[in-house]
Amino acid sequence: MSVDRANDLENPDTTTPPPPTGPPAAAGPGTPPRPGAESGPLGLPVQLAAAIEAAAERMETDRDVPEDLVRALRDAGAFRLLTPRELGGFEAPLTTVLKVYEGFGRIDASVAWLVWNANWGFLAALLDEAGIARIWGDGPEPVFANSGMPGTAVPADGGFRLSGTWKIVSGARRADWLAMVGVVTQDGGPRLTDAGTPDVRLFVVGRDQVSIRDTWNVSGLLGSGSNDVVVENAPVPAELVARIDVPARIERPLYQGFIPALVIPGCTAVVLGVAQAAVDETVALALSKATFTGATLARSAHTQAVVARSQAALRAARLLLLSAAAALDAAGENGEPVTLDLRADLRAAMSHAAQVSREVLVAMYELGSSSSLYRGNRVERLFRDGMVALQHANHSAGFFEAAGRVRFGIDPGMPLF
Repeated sequence: MSVDRANDLENPDTTTPPPPTGPPAAAGPGTPPRPGAESGPLGLPVQLAAAIEAAAERMETDRDVPEDLVRALRDAGAFRLLTPRELGGFEAPLTTVLKVYEGFGRIDASVAWLVWNANWGFLAALLDEAGIARIWGDGPEPVFANSGMPGTAVPADGGFRLSGTWKIVSGARRADWLAMVGVVTQDGGPRLTDAGTPDVRLFVVGRDQVSIRDTWNVSGLLGSGSNDVVVENAPVPAELVARIDVPARIERPLYQGFIPALVIPGCTAVVLGVAQAAVDETVALALSKATFTGATLARSAHTQAVVARSQAALRAARLLLLSAAAALDAAGENGEPVTLDLRADLRAAMSHAAQVSREVLVAMYELGSSSSLYRGNRVERLFRDGMVALQHANHSAGFFEAAGRVRFGIDPGMPLF
């Protein structure tokens, strides 16, 4: 990408039509979308479903998403949900993005997790023209990975020197660039901003600047390739350093709210998709699985009640999450601030959805009885993947407490709340 094109981000031509939104179908390059398939970002999960399902076993054994599937996801546009339109992105509202993550979660949790963790195209709204040109350039669309755990950065000529160990960085081996959180240190301690808070920034480093440790030996989400990343005194030029405590350069609704909110709720949308898939698979199993009485599991009043309660709870949790996200979208559209109350609503909706999803996954696992034990039964894998996803820090019960503190006018006491 030329610098002239980077300049367009400051003064976009609002008459420019949106980028093509018809990604290739999962059957292969050049294959038209399935009849009736939804176009745009919401159609991505269905259009890529066959390719994802074909790679399922490889993801389990290789503990990573295959490179050919990553290319298919990239070429279809799955990693440009939050990327500015001028760079070929969808620049989709948060509610749309969450629906996409949920859709992928219904197909495969590891792929959904990768898609969520790679959607950092909003960095183009934060970086300067030189940084945009370096990352987007003229080659293939960049693939990102990120970690919210903080490393340390020391000011150096023309930028910073970044060091640290970041654990559980999903998609690290498949990324071209890694966006790592770092605390700027000076004179042996954190440097403070004008507001008196630690100077925390995003540092974008190339894949060749990091070392990846093969640590992802876990029970679920195996295909996410969430290994540890080590950076030792890596130079990061100023143009690849972004601040999230100042307004974004692109003055459009998506980028003028609370930037971390573009990332934080994605993991919850994935989990909702996994839990819904578990319900769907259990219903299919119950239609043929026999009980001690000889009747099918579906004929059991207990089964019927558990499925109905689980489905109702999931739908309610989904609507609550999307409602909280829609309030953030509306604030951006109306030029209003994303208040602490709106952020507390989002966090509470996330914690509620996580709690409901955990209960649903357990309920479906129990309904499946012995069938849920065996590899090859989809409920078994959904249970493993969902439970691992629910261990994410963003699903910590502590966020319920933080949201409650906000209601009492008390500081939430958590970073990036």
